[in-house]
Amino acid sequence: QLSVSGIRDARRYDQSQNHLFKLLHRGYTGVHQSGDGDKGVAECPFDFYKTWVTNPELAQKQVEAITREHIGVETCPVEGVPHPGMMQK
Repeated sequence: QLSVSGIRDARRYDQSQNHLFKLLHRGYTGVHQSGDGDKGVAECPFDFYKTWVTNPELAQKQVEAITREHIGVETCPVEGVPHPGMMQK
């Protein structure tokens, strides 16, 4: 089970599973070992996530270009959710 205090303790004391810390301190062990600093890199290296934050509609269009344009799919229909097969009928 999870508790708020347990989550806070994990954020403060966990090493390898402290994902929130690691996301904003990428490469901290290598940076420290090379003498280039002690915190790692905070900037997000992924252009998609930058786009998602700054222009969510563009990010949505980019995702639709490599996945699908419709909320439903014909091969796994969900009642009340339209899919391309329904639109052609």
